[in-house]
Amino acid sequence: MADASWPLPPGWTRYEGPLLTLWRVRYEAAHGEGSANTFADGMLVRDHRRPIAQWVNFSLRSAVLVAPETPGGWPVQRFAIYYAPPREGFETVVTARHEWQPRGPRGSTTDADAFTAAVEAAEQFLAAESAFGALGQP
Repeated sequence: MADASWPLPPGWTRYEGPLLTLWRVRYEAAHGEGSANTFADGMLVRDHRRPIAQWVNFSLRSAVLVAPETPGGWPVQRFAIYYAPPREGFETVVTARHEWQPRGPRGSTTDADAFTAAVEAAEQFLAAESAFGALGQP
């Protein structure tokens, strides 16, 4: 788990279960039925790419997701942060690139390093959004 220096805002919890169906539903509501099949190598319809991290606020019907965004065969792999705002919508959170090269030189960034950095960035996003009140409004 990420650094505990970023406490989760009230109502938010880390969700350790399978990929929430909310992601597919929200993406297809924004981009059309069936569009999730091709997004991020099918990540939204097949819970096959790990690791992922999710946070959810059930009362707001909102969530945050860290998941692979690039197809598995690409030479540079990357984790992205996705945000489902309260009640509707699907957004990609723009942060530093959390990437690695599977065939990179010894000592370079690994998938574990990139994932840890992406999880920390997602928790920072939650803390910042909460500070501005965006995540606490019903």
